[in-house]
Amino acid sequence: MYQLDNRSTWSAGLYPGWNREGQRQFTLVIKAGFSFDAQGRLTPLPPPAIEEADRYRGEPGRSSLVAACETVPFKQGGELLLYGTAQAPGGGRTVGEVEISLRRGEGTPWSKALRVFGRRSWKTRLLLAVPGDPEPLAAVPLIYENAYGGCDPGDGEKIFAPNPAGRGYSEKGHRLKGLELPQLEIGPRFIASPAARPAPAGFGPLSPLWEPRLGASATLDADAVLHGGCPWGREVAADLFNAAPPDQRFSDPFRGDECITLRGLVAAASQGVPLHLPSLQPDARLLRARQAQNLQTCCDTLVIDADAMHLYLIYRAALAWDARQSPGGSVLVRDLDSGENAPAAPTEAWI
Repeated sequence: MYQLDNRSTWSAGLYPGWNREGQRQFTLVIKAGFSFDAQGRLTPLPPPAIEEADRYRGEPGRSSLVAACETVPFKQGGELLLYGTAQAPGGGRTVGEVEISLRRGEGTPWSKALRVFGRRSWKTRLLLAVPGDPEPLAAVPLIYENAYGGCDPGDGEKIFAPNPAGRGYSEKGHRLKGLELPQLEIGPRFIASPAARPAPAGFGPLSPLWEPRLGASATLDADAVLHGGCPWGREVAADLFNAAPPDQRFSDPFRGDECITLRGLVAAASQGVPLHLPSLQPDARLLRARQAQNLQTCCDTLVIDADAMHLYLIYRAALAWDARQSPGGSVLVRDLDSGENAPAAPTEAWI
């Protein structure tokens, strides 16, 4: 068993579990938080809470996530999660847009934009169902309840698997009168008929009970679980625990040289908010048997809460653990900028 000694200004936790190969491990999770203003200036936050379970807005499976679990044992590459509200553009406009963009060093810039509509519903024109004219825009929460999906208005058991929480879906285009359309869409094609099946538009985490995450889930090994073994089989998807939409996942973790721009998400910044991710590298060490081992942490998750004007960097490191053989030890976490000096060599007091 490992003991955690967190001397940093961030949150840290150790969580038992299983790695992708089905071996026991402890996962070290470190979470740093910053507030930002309309000019993108960052200020460190007090140690933020680590999300230890998925949190839903309502019924699991039928509602979207308020927050995704941050204590998972592994992720593939890096992923970006954004929570927020599309700000009303004013002037009686009925359609707007929100966008997040990211640039990393000399790499190819990445961006994702959502089209935002005022409230609208299906209407009949020349015996065909078409999207009705939207009302003037008010602020629209960027949640999957406002994106395409939901259940068939004539049969609540027929759902749109990629987003059961959404609106506007009808399996065969029946009973559309009064059925609200989504306020959030992603281009280049937008809903034109009930036959459309667009991908749900959003920046937030996907439920593990929805596609495509459901398809990445490993088949549980009930017998292994009964005997305290690894719950998944041998073939485990590398992105099993990635919660972001696929187009918000990156091949590499975040390094701290990324530049991000938020547009249409902060009322006080009509031209957008520029953010420069801080270059942080936690000093994490495993201290045991009179030896010190550096732990390689990677920042695999960036979370931005545009409403609160907060951003969070989440680091992860794996520690192999065998309860039958491991002598235990301490995990020391320090902030390299804290000025605290580590001992020059291991001592018995570390054990």
